[in-house]
Parts: sequence; C-alpha cells; structure tokens
Amino acid sequence: MEIQFSRSAAMAEITAESDAFLPERQLDCGGTEEELKAGSVGDGVAGFGEKVQVLSDEEKLSHLVRCLYWSHFLSRWGDRMWEFAVGLFMLQVWPDSLLLVAIYGLVETASVATLGVVVGELVDKWPRLRMVQLSLGIQNGSVAAAALGIVLLLLHPGTAPGGFGTFVMLVVIVNAFGATSALSGMAMDIVVERDWVVLIAEKQGEGFLTQINAAMRRIDLSCKLLAPVAVGFMMSSVSMLSSAVLIAIWNVTSVWVEYWLLHHVYMAVPTLQQKSIVDPASKSSRSRSLDESSTPGEVELGILASGNIVQVEDNEEVRLLGGRVTPSRPQQSGIVEKLKHLPLVEGWATYMHQEAMLAGLALALLYFTVLSFGSFMTAVLNWRGIPAYALALARGVAALFGILATVIYPVVHARLHTVRTGIWSIWIQCSLLSLCVVSIWIHNSRLASILLISGVAASRLGLWMFDLSVTQLMQESVPEAERGVVGGVQKSLQSLMDMLTYVVGMVIVHPQDFGITICMSYGAVMGAALLYSMHVYRVRGHLFHFDRFIRSSWYSR
Repeated sequence: MEIQFSRSAAMAEITAESDAFLPERQLDCGGTEEELKAGSVGDGVAGFGEKVQVLSDEEKLSHLVRCLYWSHFLSRWGDRMWEFAVGLFMLQVWPDSLLLVAIYGLVETASVATLGVVVGELVDKWPRLRMVQLSLGIQNGSVAAAALGIVLLLLHPGTAPGGFGTFVMLVVIVNAFGATSALSGMAMDIVVERDWVVLIAEKQGEGFLTQINAAMRRIDLSCKLLAPVAVGFMMSSVSMLSSAVLIAIWNVTSVWVEYWLLHHVYMAVPTLQQKSIVDPASKSSRSRSLDESSTPGEVELGILASGNIVQVEDNEEVRLLGGRVTPSRPQQSGIVEKLKHLPLVEGWATYMHQEAMLAGLALALLYFTVLSFGSFMTAVLNWRGIPAYALALARGVAALFGILATVIYPVVHARLHTVRTGIWSIWIQCSLLSLCVVSIWIHNSRLASILLISGVAASRLGLWMFDLSVTQLMQESVPEAERGVVGGVQKSLQSLMDMLTYVVGMVIVHPQDFGITICMSYGAVMGAALLYSMHVYRVRGHLFHFDRFIRSSWYSR
C-alpha cells in the first residue's frame, strides 16, 4: 500500500513497532530521521511529502505462512516417500516373506509409543530453534542412513555365502535408523504443529489458526496421496537400488531448504524467540513451589516466583535452566516417591490433568482400527477377489474425502466452533462406518466389499474433521510450557493403539474372520465418540440444544 510520508507518520510508525506482529514491519527508508527531514534518503524516498512503498502486515504474514507451508510440504513429501518405499524395499530384500516389513513397522511404532513422552519433555526444555536444528538434522540424516543401509542389503543379500551375519546386522541398522527418524519426526510435528503454529496465529484470531491447521493437514493428505505415485514411477523407471540412493539424496538436500524456511519464520516472529515457563507455585501438589526469594540469576532472566507464567529469551541461558523452572526437591524416600518424579510418569500425569484429556484419548482410540486402507484391509479385499487397480482407486477416493474434509472444516468451524465441530464429526464417522458393520452379514462377497470400501472411504470426511477439531482443542487449551510433553504423550497413545492393531492382526490371521476385527474397530470408534461426548458435556454442560429443537418443532406446526 502507499502512504503519505510525514514526520508524524514516521514517528507513529516507529512507535507501533513495539506492538507489531512482525519485527520487519518498518518503512524501507534506509536513513535516519534527520536524513528524512532533509530529504537526503535515496532508494525511492526523495524527500518530504513523497510517497513510499511499504509491505502491509497482511502481505508479510502471507509470506510467513507460505514459508511455513513450503517447509511442511518438503517434510511431509520426504516422510510419505520413505513410508511407502521402505515396505517395498523390505519385500525386495526378502521376497518370500512379510517378516521384515512387520518388524520394521513394529519397531518404529514401539519406539514412538515408549519414548514419545521423553521426546516431548525435550521439546519443552530445549530452545525452539535448537530443537528444530536437531530434529531436522537427525530425521533427514536417519532416513538417508537407512536408505543407504537398504542399498547395502540389496547389494549383499542374506542368501549370499557367509553373508547372513552381515544381513542381520544391516537389518538391525536400518530398523534403528528408522526408529530414530520416527522419533525426530515426531519432535518436529510437536514443535511446528503444536507450538509454532499457535504462536504465529495467536494475534490473528481463532479463524486464522483454523485455516493454518486445515491447510497443513491438506498438504499432509495430498502428499500421502501423491508421494507413493511418484515413488512408484521412480521405481518403474530406475532400479530399486537407484531409488534408495535418490531418496537418500532427497533427504540430504531438502533438509537445508526446510531449515532455511523455518529459520526465516523463527526470526520473523518475536514470540518464537521466547520461552514460557510454568511457575511451580501454580502446579498441583505433585510439584514443589519455589522459594519466595529468587536468585540473582533468575531475576536477570525474568524468572519470578510470584507469577504463574513468565517469559524468558529463547537462548543459551534458557537451556542451562532446562527451558523451565525446575524447583529443588528434598531427597525423597521410597521407590514410589522416586517413580513419581520420573519424566515418563510426570509426563503422563501432566497429560491426565489437561482440560482436553478426554478428547485426546478419543482421538487415540481411532488409531485402533483395521477400517482404513492399510495392509490388513487391503490384503482381505484382495483375497476376496477385488483387483489391485480397484483398490488403488478406492484408496485415492478415500484420500480425496480426507482432503475435502480439510476444505469443509474451516467453513463448519466458523459456524459451530471447535467443540461442536468435533462432536458432529465423530458421530458422522460412526454413522458412515456402520456400513462396514452391515457388510459382515452380507453373503454376496462383492456387495459386502463394496459396502466396506464405501463406508471406510466416506468416513474419512468425519475422521479428518474430528482430527482437526481435537488438534485445535489441544492447541488452545494446553499451556505453552507443557505443549511438548502433552504432544509426546498424545503421539505415544496413538502409536500404542496402532501397535495393538498389529497385535490383533497377528492373532486373528484368517481373512474369513475379518468381521471380528471390523466389530472391534467399530467398537473403538464408538468408544471414541462416547469419550468425546463426555468431554463436550463436561465443558458445555449439555450435548445439543434440545430446547431449541423443541421450540423449532413447536413453531413449525
């Protein structure tokens, strides 16, 4: 936009700098106030009374969000490529068995389920930019190392003479790097989606946060749909070995672009350069309160025992304090007291005290399911005679329903807000999945498969709207200093439910018994709907406005 330049306008602009959302919001004059008076500043500012071109806050915010989206796209594209390719690589390494595929999936899921809380604690304690540096470097480096391990496995198969020991060692290395990549990727998800996004949107209103969440989920689902297609074309064009090398190169090169984009966002948002710290006085009895008098070092950092939330600079000094005030505790006696203060136990205790705890548990339950286009349902449908092209088409339609959910969610949210959008979404998912339950009693195999596919594909609409609702609930309700540990527990719960699905698949192995797993999965979805309904009732005091329904019915007569 163009503005008329004057001294009063310049001073007003300078005064507004302290309250501006972005630090770059300034006139591109390139000179001092005296130079402006004299009209001696160049680069488009000839003198007093002339017009200068400045970027509006909206334009700068739009540029900032685009950087965030591009970084998210690069991260998700690499994740989805590896997620799809690693199973095919393992099948190529051991063609006659799914054992390596199952082991890799189990190790990756178990690592997140067991160590997710610890990673979340680290996210809370470490400075934001340092956490991004470590997470990005470790994640992309681990995927590249695992891909190179695949290359060695393809070059030295276990069937080679005397090569079985080397084969086992390489499999262990690939699984270890895969688990490390999953944990560091989880840390990046928590940092960006649970923390950075909230701080970027906090001055823009609730609707802006909704738009960012929906756009980032849309990017994720689009990558989930398109990245496997790209990998498939790549593997058809070149060899498996070359594909593994290309994936390693992608991860080594894309990490620099991702970091550059996130660093730009970090430097543009002052609140990202600060850490909120929870004063232990505001915690429950499971934490000790600070001494009334703060130490000089704490005063210099702005850490006062009198406040509930304090701000400190996100620099090296914060890291020395662990990113939060940690009160000194007297020596505890007894194993129980010591266990209470383990990071894992404290993390779960923090999660259970959250306002959105029931909503988080509901979302985690949805991960205990075979009603998705994963390996179990795909194998059963193939056993029933559904051709591969039809399964691929159904998978694509389901992904499109998910993308549609991210488009509809902001519109619905604008009318119903977060809590009510969630309850409508989860019950819509339950209703659509009832088609899958009905399919159990259909004797015509093809018709039963059509009902199963239709129910699962259409239910993605409710699933992803509910996912966005719960994500936003937790973003809005979890204190800033606890976002890491709460996000870590949430990821652990979801991985635990996912792991239980694999266990059920190993117990109920016959395709003709798939109806049992359908009922179990539908029961988990119903349990999630009931848990979320309990959360809604606890927050709002009611589920639906029955009085309005009665009045509208009465007036319509």
